[in-house]
This record gives sequence, structure tokens and C-alpha cells, in this order.
Amino acid sequence: MKKFKSLNLSHLLILFCTLTQGTSFADQIVTADGSEINGELILFEDGNLTFQTKFAGKIRISIDQINSLSTDNAISIRLDDNRTFESKVLQANNSQILIEENQLTPTFSEVRHLWPSEKEDPLLVIMQKKAKLLVMSWKNSLGFDMMGASGNTDNFGIGARLDSQYGNKLRKYEMYLSYNKSSKKDQTIVDETKLGIEYDSRFFEQLSWYAKTDLENDQLEEVDLRATTALGIKYSWIEDKPYKISLRSGLAFRFEEYGLANQENVDALAMDFGIEYDHKIKDTLSLNSDITIVPSVENLSDYLISKDTALVIPLAKSSDWNLRTGIDGTYNSTPVKNKEELDLKYYMRIIYRLD
Repeated sequence: MKKFKSLNLSHLLILFCTLTQGTSFADQIVTADGSEINGELILFEDGNLTFQTKFAGKIRISIDQINSLSTDNAISIRLDDNRTFESKVLQANNSQILIEENQLTPTFSEVRHLWPSEKEDPLLVIMQKKAKLLVMSWKNSLGFDMMGASGNTDNFGIGARLDSQYGNKLRKYEMYLSYNKSSKKDQTIVDETKLGIEYDSRFFEQLSWYAKTDLENDQLEEVDLRATTALGIKYSWIEDKPYKISLRSGLAFRFEEYGLANQENVDALAMDFGIEYDHKIKDTLSLNSDITIVPSVENLSDYLISKDTALVIPLAKSSDWNLRTGIDGTYNSTPVKNKEELDLKYYMRIIYRLD
């Protein structure tokens, strides 16, 4: 008798689990190999079906792996010709769906979207995302540095930098202003000011044209003004991965005015080459690098190389405060007399986002 009761109880538990699973996950996929997957349809777009399952959470299945689909409730259906229906989907073979409302049997390749009727239209979501990308907005940040230097001097000092950007996905304006000053034994040994402005406008999927100007005053190198203006093409080589790489190339004009009577000023046509690298290693760590090479057209052995490579660490999750630590350097192949070719500055910058 006890054995009989135990057997009945087991059967009831199995029946209960089956019923509850069926009521929670009523939609079903039959795959190309005949396997049946119960779950809940989340979205179908771009040839892939997102399906919520009890055993594996959300899964993504390509249409070439699906033989049929059925739903327990009415869903929204949009075909490739933009006809839209709200109906249950019944099981059909040969990679087709059967729309209960009108008995149409389109193949999955003829279906543009499937989504639960209570959810937002994916086409509307796409349009909203595209519209958001076109909104011009400001991004501003202010940073304070602690830095060291080697090359023309060995010292420790402080600095400040303001960055501002206004734009959207297709075009943007960028500006920076920085000032660094260091002293040693009550003597100023670094007094450097930099200002840069850049305009970037995309005219093709991965191509944009740019115009930029960088101005610099460096009292240590006795450079009253170093100005480089460039115009060229930028190629956004990689954009859809955890890292982004952009390459640029163009013509430039280089002007340098020195505070030394025996030093000739530079006034020459040049070229502008650059690479920008941005890698989000994890949520709490990013690597940024910007390298620029400006060789003279008349004399390729006369060139400037500048680079800024740094790690960026958020000081707190969803915080406006970041820590940036890196190396900022300039290599001048034809420095003024008694000055070194390479100037390196290593720094630690606390950055506050103002937007």
C-alpha cells in the first residue's frame, strides 16, 4: 500500500512539472535535426531567433537551423514586403511558419521580424537608435595631473587639461587645452601650453575627412610657437569590437618660431599620418593610444612624432571620476642646439566628466 502511494506521488510530481513547464514556456522550435525546444520567443530579426529557455536562458538560433516554429499566443509578424500581422504561429515544416489568421506560410527567409505583441516594435527601436546617433551633444572633462619627465630635464610637476567634444555619430568637433609646469630648486624648468582643435565629418560608412590644428608653446625647448595644420582622410578600420582602430592620412603645414636669434624658423609643407587605438579591456580598464607622425615633404628626415598612451580606470562604478595614467611624448628629429630629440612625460591624471 505504501509502495502504491509512493508511486502515485511520483507520477503526480512528474505531471505537475510537465504542466508548469508547459504553461511557463509555451512556444516551441523544431530544429533542423528534429530536436524540440520549448521556451518563449523574444525576437526574430536579421535571420536570427532569440529564444528564452528554462535550461539555458536566452539562446540565439540562425534560421538555417530552424525547421518550424509555433507560438501559444498571438505575436506580431512583419514580412519582407512590410505586411504586418498579429496572429498565432502554427507549426509548419520545411523552414516555414503558418500564420493562423490568414493561413499564409512564408519561409523564415521571407520574415523580417517576429516579436511579442506587448513588446516595442523592433523597427521603431532601430529608428530611435538611429535618431539618437544624430543628436548633437556635448562631452566635457577636466583633468589635473601629477607627472614626471625625462629627456631635456628630470623633474616632477603638475598640470591641467580641459577636453571638450560636440557632435554625433556622423560629425564632431573636438578641442583640448593643456598646461604643464614644473620647478626644480625654485627654478621653472617646464612651462608648456598646448591647444588643439579638430573637425571630423563622415561621408561614407567607414571614411571621414578631418581638419585639425595643434598649437604649442614650450619654454624649455625655446619654442615660441609650434603650429601644425592638417587636412585629410580618416579610415575607421575597426569599430564593432571591444577595441577600435582608426587610421588617418593627409597633407599638413608645419610652422615653428623659436626664441633663439641663431635658430631658423620652420615654415614647410608636410604630411600627416596617425593612428588612434581605443581598447575596452574590461568594464574597469581601458587602453587609449594616439600616435601622430608629421614628416616634411622636402626632407623626410625632418619629422615630428607625438604620442599619448594611457590606461583609464574608473574610480567607481557609474562614476564621473576616472584615473588616467600614461606617457606623453614628442620626438623631434631636428631639435634646437643643445636640446635632446626625445621629450617624455609620464603622468597620473584625475579626470572629472562635466557632462
